[in-house]
Amino acid sequence: MGKELHRVSNPNRLWYLTLKNLKMMFRDRIQWLWLLGYPVIFILLFAFAFDPGVFNIMAPAAILIGPLVLISQLASHFAEEKESGAMRRLATTPVSRKTILISGMTAQLIIGAVQIVLLLVLSVVFGAKIDPGANIGLLFLIPFLSCFTSLGFGLLLASFIKTSSSAGALAWFIILPLQIIGGLTTSEPLIAGFPTSFAVDAMRKVMTYGLTSFDAIGLDLLGVVAWGLITTVVGIILFQRKTAIL
Repeated sequence: MGKELHRVSNPNRLWYLTLKNLKMMFRDRIQWLWLLGYPVIFILLFAFAFDPGVFNIMAPAAILIGPLVLISQLASHFAEEKESGAMRRLATTPVSRKTILISGMTAQLIIGAVQIVLLLVLSVVFGAKIDPGANIGLLFLIPFLSCFTSLGFGLLLASFIKTSSSAGALAWFIILPLQIIGGLTTSEPLIAGFPTSFAVDAMRKVMTYGLTSFDAIGLDLLGVVAWGLITTVVGIILFQRKTAIL
């Protein structure tokens, strides 16, 4: 890998590493089962457990479960890179730590985008109704912004853990509160102010009621963006300070 990176021009190293990360993920069937299977299970459970009216309320929340999976995925990815010595080897190449970091995040964002599209399609296939006035772009944008919050939490975990098994276990201490308290498995958030609370409120307003004005969803969008910026920036800072690559 080191020799190949030496031959790759500096602007292309980010994409080279991003593609490398994606290829590794594509080869791991267990990862795909976790990344796609977990959120899809919620779509199926909500579709068969609730009547159509309730499913319409729960479907927007189920779509947001996809981005939460990225917390454990990103933390596990960097933990595996440290365990295998890949980060140590990359440190001997012209690739900066920032490039290594961004390439891992970019790969997860691509996976997150695929998740969102799949979950939106599945929710409609299983009976969720999208209001005729709903903005499709917002239905993608809101969960995509939530991906940044998940990546921030994932980086926080990756800063302190050293094994992929630890990442998978500890991630649930973040995923479950965000999922349950944030309202992804209930009809409404239990506590306002969580990143998932803002996101699910915005998704329901857009998808179920067709609301798109700033008065209706502006504060929710600002809340999602604020959480995304805070967790991602703090996660990057701590990852670069705490993670021992050499």
